[in-house]
Amino acid sequence: MNHRGDKEYWQFIWDKFRNGDSNAFETIYDEFIDVLFAYGFKITDNRALLEDAIQDVFINIYTYGKKLRHPELLEFYLFKTLKRNIIRKKKENRLFKITSDPACEFELKFPLEDFEADMRQKENRLQFLYDEIQNLDAKKKELLFLRFNSGLTYVEIGKLLNMKPDTAKKQVKRIIHYLQKNMHKKIIGLFTLCYKT
Repeated sequence: MNHRGDKEYWQFIWDKFRNGDSNAFETIYDEFIDVLFAYGFKITDNRALLEDAIQDVFINIYTYGKKLRHPELLEFYLFKTLKRNIIRKKKENRLFKITSDPACEFELKFPLEDFEADMRQKENRLQFLYDEIQNLDAKKKELLFLRFNSGLTYVEIGKLLNMKPDTAKKQVKRIIHYLQKNMHKKIIGLFTLCYKT
């Protein structure tokens, strides 16, 4: 069962973890490892760096968990910590200039790419969808990923991307409207179906 957006459940698990329950830590790890890897891979394609950054997230939680204040939403806390770790490691490895905008590094890769060649033969419109999404700027790609591939609310998404919740919501609507204007509504339905959590 997916409890990702259930605040009370994760508060309960977090409290168990802070009280020394190792199974609670495993529950946190098992639930979030895949989505953290998916999110992190959109920010960097350096697998070794990403694995180190994710490892640091869980090592810090395990080491300092009892001292950490209770996160309001665990998933948001993990996303934010991972993003900060990746940016720090990139700076340390001089993979981008300190003055550069980390949002420009976000590269969204949709699961459609895994079977893109086959789908192109069956439905050329899917290629058009892919092209339209790739033409979006990095911030919009990250916004779409968080909206359709995480349990975060617009409040948490706004905090993560340094924008107001209403602004995040409006931007998602504008992006979808833009895609609707450029593609058949059937494609939008497929897009939404694929990326609902």
